[in-house]
Amino acid sequence: MRISCVMLSIALICCLAGCGPMIAPMPARLDVDLQKQIDAEWEKSLTPIDKHDHQMWLDVFVGTGVYQHGVDKLYFRSEKSYSGGLVVMEVHFDRALPNDDRFEVKVIDPNGKILRAERYGREAVEKTYRELFTGLSQDPANPNPPDFAEKQAARLAKIYELFPKPVEKAK
Repeated sequence: MRISCVMLSIALICCLAGCGPMIAPMPARLDVDLQKQIDAEWEKSLTPIDKHDHQMWLDVFVGTGVYQHGVDKLYFRSEKSYSGGLVVMEVHFDRALPNDDRFEVKVIDPNGKILRAERYGREAVEKTYRELFTGLSQDPANPNPPDFAEKQAARLAKIYELFPKPVEKAK
């Protein structure tokens, strides 16, 4: 029971800090104080290591998202087959190497030849997320250009033309 309370407090801290589930292909970088607090919660939660059963561990990880909040390293790889081969997407995050954070996309033909490879750093990913979903500027001294909303809507329309949002079935 104690691990669930501790891990839930980590999740609450992360939510208050603005780092919910990974909504862009990059985990949040936390400030020093929040990182120290999360590190301390992990220490308390894992001592002794065998105090919680199999299901409780899964409950904690699914229920809190601690698999991505305040971690030291995160590597995520996804693949999608298509008629021309394979698309491989990777997220690389290392807390000790902030300049190496990146999102990579490769398109590989059926023979293993790389047809296209793109690499995006944290700054590009975060800027794109802000431009698409939150608005580029929140600073009154530096407002968005007058046509920002129209350009944002046009970009989103192109995205949803390529990948329409799926209709979720009621459960």
